[in-house]
Amino acid sequence: MTATVLPPPARPALSAVPLLALVEFASGVLQGGFPILLPRLGEHLDLRASDLSLALGAEFLVSGVAVPLTSRLGDLYGHRRLLRATVLLTLLGFVVTALAPDLPVLLAGRALSGFLACWLPLEFAILRDRLGEERGGRAVGPLVGALTVGSTLGALAVGGLGADPAATRPLLWALAALPVLALPVVWRLVPESATRAAGRIDWAGAGLLSLGLTVLLSGLGASGALPGAVTLPLLAAGAALLALFVRQELRTDAPMVDVRLLVRRATAPVFGLSFLLGCALYGAQGPTLAFEAAKPAETGYGLGAVPLVLGLLVLPQTAAATLGAVTAHRLTLRHDASAVLGGGFALCAAGYGVIALGHAAAWQFVLGGAFAGYGAGLGLSLLPALLMRRLPAEQTGIGTGVYNTLKSLAGAAAGVVAAAVLDHLVLRADVPSEGAYTLVWTGCAVLCGLGVPVALALRRTPVA
Repeated sequence: MTATVLPPPARPALSAVPLLALVEFASGVLQGGFPILLPRLGEHLDLRASDLSLALGAEFLVSGVAVPLTSRLGDLYGHRRLLRATVLLTLLGFVVTALAPDLPVLLAGRALSGFLACWLPLEFAILRDRLGEERGGRAVGPLVGALTVGSTLGALAVGGLGADPAATRPLLWALAALPVLALPVVWRLVPESATRAAGRIDWAGAGLLSLGLTVLLSGLGASGALPGAVTLPLLAAGAALLALFVRQELRTDAPMVDVRLLVRRATAPVFGLSFLLGCALYGAQGPTLAFEAAKPAETGYGLGAVPLVLGLLVLPQTAAATLGAVTAHRLTLRHDASAVLGGGFALCAAGYGVIALGHAAAWQFVLGGAFAGYGAGLGLSLLPALLMRRLPAEQTGIGTGVYNTLKSLAGAAAGVVAAAVLDHLVLRADVPSEGAYTLVWTGCAVLCGLGVPVALALRRTPVA
């Protein structure tokens, strides 16, 4: 079967670039603003620090499954149609979050909000389809730039407006309004992709992956509260379901995730590095915010940071990550890309190491965050480019999809593991010890350190 091409819409596709940039600006504000409110929301709902990590983990879990699934559905039925659906689901997720009276409802809201990660890949597909590979590739820049600017401004704006605890719920509703503003753009003004792929959806694979990850991560998350007689069977069942998922993907002619790419000598190190980087970046996010917001008079540690200070503390890391992404290509003109990537992982390890060694003052988080942010920016910029050079041309789409999926799943796994660490090492009931946070940051530093030799070894691995 061959792909079909629909008639082009009357509206020029080039006009979609600034419109989609506005949508990504809204996405950035959501991604940058909500984490700043999360510690204050936890206080309102009487949640533990580990609960906040679970909330972020649920979001990444849905993202990891939803991105490849919606991308494939977009190939078959139209990317704008799926973009509309994911904007509606994201809207529902933020509404549920704003209404959440307890942890289960909050987890449901964050799970639905995980569809936010689908926006950018679907927008890339629309631009590539309507503008061609070269012009569509150039149009990606404004979208990524709008996302970055929105994330930075979202953190600062939400932080500045959230100084009063009473502002938490109104700000959550303000964030929920952003998908509403994006709806008219994706509903009426953005053109639909013209090409339709042939094939089908691997629903069995999607179900096994979703169920396996949910059971496995539930077992990890419950390890601090439930006995081993309960958690060990959950872990075993999750592993068995994931093994069935791998078998399903190897047997089907239309896999949701091409697991063969994960073990190829040329691509396996790049996928491994993306997983390590995702674990470090997302595993530390919730615990770091919770520690910074902790009140020293109550816990004996923390900065007692209000949302504005939390936003300011995030700013150096975000700005450094942007700088790293911008300068990565220029550095590879003078140095081997694997050496630059290895340096990025080393900087990430140093950044988390700085915070693990000293976290009594704001400047320590600023310094460590800047190191980790710049290194992460190098990694996030170089890893996709290295991957595409190691993939056959006909597998570029599915390879980059696997890359994005692994990053999201790394965030889900890291969030749940961090929650388990905070639950196990406690100062008193429902309050993690300072050592629990130190262990999380140390773990992130170790993961990034492991990435250094893997990145340097890329120079010696064959290219597809």
